[in-house]
Amino acid sequence: MKLIDIHNHILNGIDDGAKTSEDTLKMLQMAYETGIEKLIFTPHFKEGICENDIHIVNTKFNEAKKIIEDHHINLEVYSGCEIFLTRNSLDLLNQNTIPTLNNSKNILVETHRSNIYLTYDFDDEIYNLAVDGYHVIIAHPERYQFVHEDINKVFEYIKEGYMIQINVTSLYDSSLETYKIAKKLLDHNLVHFIASDAHDLVKRTPNLSMGYKMISQKYGEKRANDLFYNNQVKLLNNQEINLDFEKVKKRLWFF
Repeated sequence: MKLIDIHNHILNGIDDGAKTSEDTLKMLQMAYETGIEKLIFTPHFKEGICENDIHIVNTKFNEAKKIIEDHHINLEVYSGCEIFLTRNSLDLLNQNTIPTLNNSKNILVETHRSNIYLTYDFDDEIYNLAVDGYHVIIAHPERYQFVHEDINKVFEYIKEGYMIQINVTSLYDSSLETYKIAKKLLDHNLVHFIASDAHDLVKRTPNLSMGYKMISQKYGEKRANDLFYNNQVKLLNNQEINLDFEKVKKRLWFF
């Protein structure tokens, strides 16, 4: 079992993830002890809330690297962020204000869970990002209301060349709508990456091992390796990731 995490909030004191350097140390140790070999740090970039620009992220990244070296943790780490998308995101990226994943053209983006807070067209904004050469990864679409209303939005995103990341915690509770959506996405091969989105050491931890085992048992070891390691290696090497994906069929009701 080989694992790479491309979405977490392990850098301390700059968003709603790790609060102290001790938290960062314990989360890094947990990641390593549960099989993670490499990870990309992705603190939030939210305008007006936590504007973790490239200088802030680089400073915290170097602090985390020192923690890793001082405690002899065998982890390979990279810098990045999770961008809360707005109309300004493209300009901020082009101005080199917002860090990308491992200083590449790959970016991880999120948006509002509820439609009522969407004050812009999400599809237009990710399209504009792609036109400017960015490779968009949509974080945890299983959480978004507009995906709950039409799951084939994800099918269309992949057709357009965007990549999809779901959270490992979405695999655990079958009573939740996020589980049902994540399962449908997996059943139709509409997922490129599974990541931790770790925020702490209790509920949202940097532990992918249980998710890997669940995927391996249901979909096979090759699929698990792709979702937790192989696709991440391609991402870090700026290689194309191809999926044999399919549209989700709508259930027909007969009376």
